[in-house]
Amino acid sequence: METLTDEQLVLKIQAGDRAAFEQLYWRYKDRVISVVYGIVHNRQDAVEISQEVFVRIYKNIDKYQPGTRFFTWLYRITYNLAVDKYRRKKTAREVEFDNDYQKNFSSPEDVLPPSLGINPERACERAELRQQLTQAMDELPEKQRTIITLREVEGLSYEEIASVLDIQIGTVMSRLHYARQRLQNNLRKYLECQDIPKKD
Repeated sequence: METLTDEQLVLKIQAGDRAAFEQLYWRYKDRVISVVYGIVHNRQDAVEISQEVFVRIYKNIDKYQPGTRFFTWLYRITYNLAVDKYRRKKTAREVEFDNDYQKNFSSPEDVLPPSLGINPERACERAELRQQLTQAMDELPEKQRTIITLREVEGLSYEEIASVLDIQIGTVMSRLHYARQRLQNNLRKYLECQDIPKKD
């Protein structure tokens, strides 16, 4: 069953095959948690919301239209649930940075703007920089943080992001540009104070 495409698994699920749903769950579980965590920055919420995502997928599987990309549909549901949760808990206390969780689900070297001119591999060995990066991401507006996560962590194309967020490709490009710029500015003061080797 591991060799089946997403669409083939969905057809089996629609026919009542629970094993096919389990396969789809394990195929996307970590990526869903990663996206949710990139938005809500709360480990417990990320796990809980990811479970809710898959419950909603299962209950609404008959609404999936074969021929469309499954993971785009999945990400749209994930995004909507995560943003709703984030907005409802926006005033909650800040969550302490979880280094182990962050390392597993969203690698900072995937997110750091290349224009910073540092060696990400060496710089990200420092737990402090990881923490600063998480704080810098937290300071981004919700829409910018989401688009950074989808593009730099999950690797979605502009077209896929536009479909997930239901916006124009030009809007995707604009938000991504300003998100990277703001992230760089948020990190600049910290980086200027560090003895981080530059690229040759």
